[in-house]
Amino acid sequence: MKTTAESLLKAIETALPGLQSIPEIQASKKPAPDKWSAKEIIGHLIDSAANNHQRFVRAQFGITNLQPYRYAQDQWVSVQHYQSADWPALLSLWHYYNVHLAHVIAHIQPELLDVQLDVWDEPATLRFVAEDYVRHLKHHLNQINGYGD
Repeated sequence: MKTTAESLLKAIETALPGLQSIPEIQASKKPAPDKWSAKEIIGHLIDSAANNHQRFVRAQFGITNLQPYRYAQDQWVSVQHYQSADWPALLSLWHYYNVHLAHVIAHIQPELLDVQLDVWDEPATLRFVAEDYVRHLKHHLNQINGYGD
């Protein structure tokens, strides 16, 4: 999982300077009334980090039924009011949470990577969940302004 962890670190370190250069007013702009602003996307990525952190840790404890911990993304983003949050603070939280997750991912024991988890509608391995987390993060960075792969 070291490659996945390195990919995560590269994505966040590459994206951070560009994200930091976005003025607060621009980070607050929604492309459409029903679309998230950059602030809300970063907030969603913080939520994703928090939810996946739980998955990575619980799975290593042998908890394979992760259905009770599903993530209702629109509700989470709404109730946390990311739109009115401080942009530099959001970026800092997002960045350092992902630095920690890269550390966690890098240290997942190899024998646990193929454990089947009941996390979504289809079973997934812990390996897939970690790799999918990084793909998901890159997708949303690209939504903001072309950062990530």
